[in-house]
Amino acid sequence: MALASDYWKVVLDTCCHTYLEAIIEPETPLLRTMFLMDLNATIRRLHSNNVRISENQDSIELQFNPNDNFLRELQGVALSKKLQELQVPIEESESLVDTILYRASEFEWKYQASRKILRMRVEVDLYVIDDDDTDGADGACDYGVYRVVPESTLPVENVRTTAKVARCHL
Repeated sequence: MALASDYWKVVLDTCCHTYLEAIIEPETPLLRTMFLMDLNATIRRLHSNNVRISENQDSIELQFNPNDNFLRELQGVALSKKLQELQVPIEESESLVDTILYRASEFEWKYQASRKILRMRVEVDLYVIDDDDTDGADGACDYGVYRVVPESTLPVENVRTTAKVARCHL
């Protein structure tokens, strides 16, 4: 079954912000660090004279050791699938996974939080255009909640048709 995001083309820059919200000492020892990630994806779909904003949220629990390539790969696949469920186009999910896992391991190292539970918030923000506009002009949307925003309120005059990705870190 094709997702709506299969027909989207990413334009402008994609930003991925990661935040460490808490370090939790587990009651029982862990073999690996556990990451509890709250994922928020804001997708701005450029359409005719307006922009439809879809805000999707979900959570994922990952355990990985940055030095264990096999486990890191498995967790990367799980994170990629979760991003796709949030309607993040597959062309973006691979680089976003790398960014998110890098930031997670960076938080673990920076705060010496090995074998602890790290609660993270991840915010992804991107603009897309629909290569196969099948929802018609009636405003119906079957792949997420959206609100219609006038084109004049957003900086869409700079829209490029190339899929350039920029990683924004705090």
